[in-house]
Amino acid sequence: MGVHGLQTFLKENRQSLCRSIVLDPDGASTRPPLPLVVDAWGIIYHLYLDALPCASGGEYFQFYRLVRRLVRAWRTVGIEPIFVFDGASPPEKHNTLLGRMQQGVETARLFYTTRPESRSSPVGQKGYSLLPPFTSHTFAAALASLKVETHFVPRGEADGECVVLAASIGGYVLGKDTDFVILGSAAEMKGYIPLDLMEWVEAAPDADAENNGGGFTTVSGRKKGRARSASRLLPRTSGATLILPAFTSVALARRLRLPTTMLPLLASLAGNDYSGGAGMGTGKFSDRIDRIARILRETQARPGSHTADTAYELVARVVRKLHIRPYVDERELAETVEAVVNSTIQYVLPTPVCCEVYPFCGELDGGCAARTSRVATPVEGELPKTGAPEAYAAAQRRGHLNLVTSAWLHPDRVYLWGVLENPSGPSARAGRIPTAARRVTYAIVDAALGLRWSGPSDQELDVARQDPEAAELLGGLSIQSSEVQEEGEEQLEVEAEANPGPKPAAKVPEEEVSPRRVVTEYLRQGSSTRVGGRELELPPPEDDKGPLCLEPLEKRLEAYLDALGANPAIASLPTKLQPLACALRICVLSSAESDPNGLAGRRWRRAELESVARAAIGCMHGWDEDEDEEDDDAVSVKSSVGDDNYPLLTNRNAELVSQFSAALLDTLALAQALLLTPDEGEDLTHLTPYVFVSGSALHSLLGGVEPARGSGWRWSPTWEHELHRTIAAVLDGTKDALAVAVSPKKKKKEKKVETKGTGGGGGGGGRFDLLLGEAM
Repeated sequence: MGVHGLQTFLKENRQSLCRSIVLDPDGASTRPPLPLVVDAWGIIYHLYLDALPCASGGEYFQFYRLVRRLVRAWRTVGIEPIFVFDGASPPEKHNTLLGRMQQGVETARLFYTTRPESRSSPVGQKGYSLLPPFTSHTFAAALASLKVETHFVPRGEADGECVVLAASIGGYVLGKDTDFVILGSAAEMKGYIPLDLMEWVEAAPDADAENNGGGFTTVSGRKKGRARSASRLLPRTSGATLILPAFTSVALARRLRLPTTMLPLLASLAGNDYSGGAGMGTGKFSDRIDRIARILRETQARPGSHTADTAYELVARVVRKLHIRPYVDERELAETVEAVVNSTIQYVLPTPVCCEVYPFCGELDGGCAARTSRVATPVEGELPKTGAPEAYAAAQRRGHLNLVTSAWLHPDRVYLWGVLENPSGPSARAGRIPTAARRVTYAIVDAALGLRWSGPSDQELDVARQDPEAAELLGGLSIQSSEVQEEGEEQLEVEAEANPGPKPAAKVPEEEVSPRRVVTEYLRQGSSTRVGGRELELPPPEDDKGPLCLEPLEKRLEAYLDALGANPAIASLPTKLQPLACALRICVLSSAESDPNGLAGRRWRRAELESVARAAIGCMHGWDEDEDEEDDDAVSVKSSVGDDNYPLLTNRNAELVSQFSAALLDTLALAQALLLTPDEGEDLTHLTPYVFVSGSALHSLLGGVEPARGSGWRWSPTWEHELHRTIAAVLDGTKDALAVAVSPKKKKKEKKVETKGTGGGGGGGGRFDLLLGEAM
């Protein structure tokens, strides 16, 4: 989100704050490549939501094409990007993340209460900015296919990492977050390029070039020489020129007449992801930037305001002046000042002091020298396995452990981001089978690395200090220092010698306590719209077994199937189809458990199962048969992002697709823990579940329509055998879990009323007989 109001402020003052970098393809070969560090998530959001539907379930094949097209277009004008991915969110953003999860639930509620015809159109889907779950995995795969350098930060956001990296190579930072221009005040990076201000200028036609003289193209014209594309990030044709506006912290500080060191405090007072601001009330956000800068200048000019002892008073005075009400409650003031100070600390960049965190040394703790060394992404097949830590570290550097590292770092707050599921029904990720699979996932990682369990809370410690039995329940927690403990023991011995009566209850021995082995997951609760935490207790560790992630591939595949409750029929399938079969089996069994009597209409039908399996197998083969024809500059982007991407999204089909995606998410986490990486075998699709999903293909087949070729779906009669085997394996022992097809009751035929003729004959005649009789 960035700093509140700063993006608008930069746009309004663009002429005085930025300088434009013009990159044309003709001079790309003669000039050195432009060093550019890119915030990956900013590109993912901007590119996907601009070009593809977000409510159908995910168009990953088309997104893969667009990412490759984007990188090639940048390389054409002389940009060699370095992409940096966010890691596990810091604890300070806990409330922010819960708010975003709650907002996602409200988005889903709005989706399911809107008419299918309205929400299925391209215009209607613009209102549901809920990113499909596998977009980042598809994005990373597209970058790896083009040998683009990537950097995956396991802990914290990528903002500080991008700035440090850009400063080390003397480059720019491209992103959507205005925090970059604030972070740049402490580094020597060249500037910040806002993602939404970069622009492609198409080459002018030859006739216009002759009329303009000399072949020059007018940059300021907005209509002439420009063409619409699927996204502003992509050029429509080859030969386009890229214009990048670069903002610097020095220019911003000069405009606000503040030292650059005051910019982080200004950002915290304005409000960001960590602070709500200084309670300035309503009004235009961009106007607040000037007001905050003016009050900071006035307050800073006071005598004694530069000393460290008055830093708190400085912030308090500024907050008092900025507050909308003339009199501020002291408690409220203290809370606001503390939030502003804590938010300002977040702008401290990593220092070059090596950490001791293993196995992710150089990746995890802020302040590691290896952060600035910029080790290139390991090549395919380079996965050292001298031990479990080394194997996980190698997988992390390639982006294969985003779900695992989050759970390893913060087992007390694992965020299970939802899919576009109906909030009026049960949560797909809260079912018995997915929960059991995640429990096994956490146990595997804990056995190999040891999850970072948190100790007892302060409230539990207070109870333990007053109640020895509670201390015993906490496992003998040491609540006193060793000196105090020794003095207490000596005093007890003296009292025991003086009073040889019945001895008091023995105190809990002061030994290191084993923390609770409980993972707290945050997800939608039951059939409600509330997002809350749920504790998941792990089984006791097995000391006699080694790390499961280091076992041979066959054993890891067996553990994968066993954790997901797969039957022997699924184990007999080709390896590439096993994740699909496991996910479908989870969907069938979980829907049956949530609808025991089959009266709520939640159970899957056989026809629906066949449609989803056909769509998934066809999409998988579509990836296999891709010949990169989409990367040809002559191919228009519109050919792959047309109206065929927008089938009718009925409630029933949308629920089925969301359940399928949720099941694939849980199988992905398990595959990450077992290190079932694609380089272990060509048929391993365990870490690439996006190859089974195309929202348009799924909804089309569920609606009885063959998907468009642009979705990536292909079909051949030779794949019918795979389809039948997959469905048979999924239904082996689970046929009772499907919905029972009930034929509609036939209406009884009404008895015909016999009409007597006008004559004396007995047989009834028709209408023409009556007319004939009258004529006679």
